[in-house]
Amino acid sequence: MGKAVTLVNQPNNVQNFYPADDNWEMKMFPFVASTAIDEGTVIAPQITSNDVTGYVTKMWAENATGADFLWILAEPIKATDGDYAVAWKMKGVRVPKTPYAQAYFKVWAGTFTAADVFKTVEIHTDRKSLAVDTKGKGARIMEYIDSTHWICRFSLPETETA
Repeated sequence: MGKAVTLVNQPNNVQNFYPADDNWEMKMFPFVASTAIDEGTVIAPQITSNDVTGYVTKMWAENATGADFLWILAEPIKATDGDYAVAWKMKGVRVPKTPYAQAYFKVWAGTFTAADVFKTVEIHTDRKSLAVDTKGKGARIMEYIDSTHWICRFSLPETETA
């Protein structure tokens, strides 16, 4: 595995999704070729024509049936990487050990308020944050830190749409 952007015991400067508790473990998964993905992006199996391909990639739709949250990419995949165009390259992914695993996230557009705690919202189309002012089955807001920094969990039923 390549060097992760967020090193152990160092602050996350990316501010996409990243673990907020010890209920996560690191696993290696085979990624699709030629797709750049930022650290902290929501990852899911690649689906083509309603069938899985054996690869994983960034979640293809916010909360489409069969494409719910599964994991968080732990290291970036860049177009300048030596293995960028290689299929089945193994990359580190953060996998929740329980349905109650919590993750930090940053709101990139809009602002949640403290009244949004326990609200369920969609994963944003950027796959790196949650969508403000939505109602969906992407994640449940668990804790307010400040207007743009929050904790959530992805304990909602898989393959269920809003």
